[in-house]
Amino acid sequence: MKHLGVAETGFLWLFGPAMGGMVIGAGLSGRLAGKISLSRTIALGYAIMGTAAAANLALNLSLPPSLPWSVMPLFIYTLGMSMAMPCLSIFALDPFPAQRGLAASCQTFFQSGFNSITAALIAPALWGSTLNMSYGMAGLLLTGGLAALLHNKLRLLPR
Repeated sequence: MKHLGVAETGFLWLFGPAMGGMVIGAGLSGRLAGKISLSRTIALGYAIMGTAAAANLALNLSLPPSLPWSVMPLFIYTLGMSMAMPCLSIFALDPFPAQRGLAASCQTFFQSGFNSITAALIAPALWGSTLNMSYGMAGLLLTGGLAALLHNKLRLLPR
């Protein structure tokens, strides 16, 4: 609202594209299930998120913040995120076939904990400008992508 000059009543401009991307990404993930591998779905999701992060950086480096351009990368990013998340969750639960409920609870605990850390520490540090936020998007995407890649490599090692 601060950076784009959107009033409180125009919150849909900020929330709508992200939620739309999540709905469409979840639908695509469901359609891809069983047709392509989990790893390929994750790679596709990360490629989409990478495209969104690159577009977000390019927009913020070349244009002043404005609607609708400043929120379109959010749509694309959340679409890719929503495609990758179900497959990432399956990978996280696979090592615990006899304790999936406990593993799912632990996964949710850690996810909520890291979301809290992000909201408390990272978001306020980046809030100064849309360019800072786009750097944050790219940095967190890179961190998550490297973690997913490392997990995939470790999963394939012989035990």
